[in-house]
Amino acid sequence: MTGTVELAPQHKVGLSLANPVMLASGVAGYGDIQAPGLDLAALGGLVTAPVTRRPARRNVPQIQELPGGLFWQRGDWNPGLRIVLRDFAPLWRRLALPIIVHLAADDPGEIAALAGGLEGVRSVAGLELDAPDDDPRLATDLVWAARQAADLPILVRVPLTAGDDLVKALLETPVDALVVAPPAGARIDPASGHLVYGSVHGAALAPLVTARIAALAGWVEAPLVACGGIHNLDDALAQLAAGARAVQIDTAVWVDPSLPGRIVAALAG
Repeated sequence: MTGTVELAPQHKVGLSLANPVMLASGVAGYGDIQAPGLDLAALGGLVTAPVTRRPARRNVPQIQELPGGLFWQRGDWNPGLRIVLRDFAPLWRRLALPIIVHLAADDPGEIAALAGGLEGVRSVAGLELDAPDDDPRLATDLVWAARQAADLPILVRVPLTAGDDLVKALLETPVDALVVAPPAGARIDPASGHLVYGSVHGAALAPLVTARIAALAGWVEAPLVACGGIHNLDDALAQLAAGARAVQIDTAVWVDPSLPGRIVAALAG
């Protein structure tokens, strides 16, 4: 089951993975955060931590434990595109696996600037965007902005709770693959007492993501990527069987860094 996976079959260059196991945005930084047992070279692909055009120091990542899972505000803290490329593009070349850069912006102009800055960077294989689940028009504008600025494969993260209207709107754009991502949530920031928004993670999400993938696979022709709830081989197998072409493992890696490699090895067997 670990044969080559193509995530951008309509793109002139494509986005070919050696196997269907990826790491989701943020769980391994820009490829520089590695833990004992985590073998990035064995993976099909890596999605980087979020990148903004200029350095961002607000919305510092925040994690809160939940029963059976966690709440994760990824935030947009990062040194900015220029520094990210200076410090990490050489590492991406050495890793020798597809690197997909996650663009952290909800403005078409910002997305265009980020995508344009990544066009021609040899170690970058694709772009990933977040689709706002309540604004199909903005979601499509973001995709078009990325496409007009760069001819790189585009993956779009669609929250698990997003409706079919958003998916249908995205399918009218040059999107190459859709990522079914963990649902949005909100918690109180213990330090400020204000609400903070992020995503909900945990093993209980796996069957929900599997069901959503199965529903979309019945009518969506674009490749689907499952992200959420994978904590063992059976979770990954279920999502692949439901119609996902690849899976992104997220916060489970923090608990069990060897999990992605074991799934790759099991699929190969």
